[in-house]
Amino acid sequence: MFKKTSTKQVAISVYFFICGLIFSSWASRIPAIKDYFSFNEAELGAVLFTLPLGALSALPLSGWIVHKFGSKKISFFSLIFYTISLYSISIATSITALSIALFLFGFIGNLANISMNTQGLSIQKLLNKPILSNLHAMWSIGAFLAAAIGGWTMKVDFTTSVHFLIIAFIGMISCFSLIKWLVKDQQHDQSQKIFALPTKELTLLGLICFCVAMSEGAMADWSSLYYRMALQNLQKISTTGYTAFAFSMAIGRFMGDRLVQALGYKRVLAINGLFILVGMTLSLVFQSPLIVIIGFSMVGLGVSSVFPVVYILAAKSPSMAPSAALAAVSSVGFTGFLVGPPIIGFIAHETGLRIALGIVALLGLIIWMLTFRIKSPSN
Repeated sequence: MFKKTSTKQVAISVYFFICGLIFSSWASRIPAIKDYFSFNEAELGAVLFTLPLGALSALPLSGWIVHKFGSKKISFFSLIFYTISLYSISIATSITALSIALFLFGFIGNLANISMNTQGLSIQKLLNKPILSNLHAMWSIGAFLAAAIGGWTMKVDFTTSVHFLIIAFIGMISCFSLIKWLVKDQQHDQSQKIFALPTKELTLLGLICFCVAMSEGAMADWSSLYYRMALQNLQKISTTGYTAFAFSMAIGRFMGDRLVQALGYKRVLAINGLFILVGMTLSLVFQSPLIVIIGFSMVGLGVSSVFPVVYILAAKSPSMAPSAALAAVSSVGFTGFLVGPPIIGFIAHETGLRIALGIVALLGLIIWMLTFRIKSPSN
């Protein structure tokens, strides 16, 4: 029995890994896409916006689709079509085709996100131990590897289409090889709804998602620039600051499940909020490059396990099916990714980046405060 259940965990872990590999493979080739279409920054930004638009469009339907057809089937088919949509980006020859491909890439990617997290929760219930944070860590590992593969393919002069075809082939083989190890979702209470307004508890969890998503988006877009300011060399390009954040986030996700078992969901979320608050404050008060790296690492640890913990708590909702509850909190949280970076940019333009990034510290404080209003789960 142990062997079977552990194999199921490996199977869904690989699915998460492939999802991270696919998404970051696209991200690694954005400069090549920009050059191919001769976009300026404004034109590129407009086209890139179709991806989160597609992702946001998927959220109202994802819960219903996963509940209707099951997370096993949807995890498989969404990841298959995710690989196809990745390759379609590379063969787009017009701005219209590229925009459609990116919209579908975002739509299918978010459908995969909801279905795979629902599948992870089903396997977690069979194992009777938390595994969702480790699954998100596997996504991060896939993203790291994709960056390395992307760099290698550019070094050996592989075209974007050849690069994406290789990734698509790896994804396809993995999906077909591991589908038999995924599980059917357990029957849920018929009183649980698919389409319903989020309860007060789910809204609270969504707000926590919003705060951490906004923090993560701000770090992704602005941490490298702030680290360059700390170096006091505006001509030097360095990803050290963001790398410290991203690496710590991956490490934190691998630790997250054990921390939940030892401390409980609410305490882990509270600690996450404090790490974001303290880490960002250190980075802003002491502008030494070393302290900035330490602070960014703390923020990475703080961000790491919030989404997995919130998803676990949302799935325990007595009023909504797990897939619908995940889609509900994701809908609120995803807006943080959309509005965070531009808000930081606007404030930075008016007051300076150092003050603008103080919002991240404030978000950590809000997460910490909101955890005290979460009801302790019954199981």
